[in-house]
Amino acid sequence: MPLHAVISQRRNALFEAWKADSFQQVQVENIEDLRRHAFLDDLDLEVETEKSGRRSLKNAIVVRRDGNPDTNASVWVRASYSGYQKAWLGFVKQVYKIDAKPADLAGYNIDHLLNRARSPGGAGFIRIEAINDQVNQAWGRMFEKAASNPEFYANQERYGRKLSWLIAAKLMGQMPPRGPSDQQGINRLVSFFNSQGLAQDNPREGLTNMLEFAYRFR
Repeated sequence: MPLHAVISQRRNALFEAWKADSFQQVQVENIEDLRRHAFLDDLDLEVETEKSGRRSLKNAIVVRRDGNPDTNASVWVRASYSGYQKAWLGFVKQVYKIDAKPADLAGYNIDHLLNRARSPGGAGFIRIEAINDQVNQAWGRMFEKAASNPEFYANQERYGRKLSWLIAAKLMGQMPPRGPSDQQGINRLVSFFNSQGLAQDNPREGLTNMLEFAYRFR
């Protein structure tokens, strides 16, 4: 299977899981939390945690269970760990049997779904995935930069974070609004989420509230 097909399938699988249950975790404090929160429908906790290749469990963890790896496997890295691209490529080799190289990721960045600057003291584990490179860099320059302000209490104290409207937009390759006053950008995202069957969940309110909160110090 081509690497880019894996990227697309994983993106879509996580997005569909979030549509079904918005409590999809993107950051947890420790390995035990991963066992409990990686799969919200796994009541019997038949979940394995293992190293990503030869990397220490202190830095990179693969979480999986039997079945389709698009939905049943993920890789998480400590926020302060710098080798996250290699960890993701190791995960792909371990789980999908694809021996990919960095050059095969052309057009994509391997990145943290939650900006790692928002993890207290560089601790905690954050899920990583492949994101369109231009989209990823735009979110980093705009929303993520604003949301990483150390004045926010959550950036000093909270280890547990869920996949949000804005993280879902980034995951799905949608460019960010320039801020809470960018109505054209917000409208564009609202239209996207409406097209995905989420109109009843009021994406406009969710997006606007998050943007206003993140940009409050700017």
